[in-house]
Amino acid sequence: MSRVRIGSVRLNWTGPYDGPPAPHLLRGAIGARFSDNPLFHQHAEGGSVYRYPRVQYRWDAGSGVIAGFGEGVEALLDLPWPGLTLRLGSREMTVLDVTTELHEHNIQPTDRLRRYHFRSPWLPFNQENYARYRAMSPPEEAAERDRLCVAGILMALRGLQVQFEHRLYAAFHPKAAKPCRYKDQTMLGLLGDMVANVDLPDGLAIGRAVSHGYGWLVRESEGVPQPTV
Repeated sequence: MSRVRIGSVRLNWTGPYDGPPAPHLLRGAIGARFSDNPLFHQHAEGGSVYRYPRVQYRWDAGSGVIAGFGEGVEALLDLPWPGLTLRLGSREMTVLDVTTELHEHNIQPTDRLRRYHFRSPWLPFNQENYARYRAMSPPEEAAERDRLCVAGILMALRGLQVQFEHRLYAAFHPKAAKPCRYKDQTMLGLLGDMVANVDLPDGLAIGRAVSHGYGWLVRESEGVPQPTV
């Protein structure tokens, strides 16, 4: 069992935001304003910082939402949010106030499978594994999605310094696919549900581009029976 500190900051604007969801613009604006802290933009003097992002940018109901994990929580709480002006593309938005949520979560294996819903598209593929995926039969595609779920969870847990010593099971139930833009590339995003034998916190994200708002998970039911192997 590992305990992880999690926080989120919802930005309440002084006026309505009438543009499309813009987590990538929010990331760019905050990263530029607070460029001295690599937690906000995943870059250091030598280049990009390759680790699970401690600060992640999302969009929900017209508001920017910034999630923090571990040291990212303290970094978020230290910022002077009220009155902060951010340029999101062609729009200049000012923060009226913020709504914060803080909690700790014990990440641990479970006897029953927990169900999670992807609030935003999951990007499991890179160029190499997507080429292999397209050549697979439908049963092989399903097995590959499940494998990538397991890999994504383990990568996130390692990034948060969580040791998961049990055998991890996960399965993805697709509902829709949609093209997603990331770093001037169009990637396949998957929407649906996931079950896994691990108790994950609300707001954890898996897959590629999680700092840009992709792969955002929320908890659903208490659990379903584990399959027999």
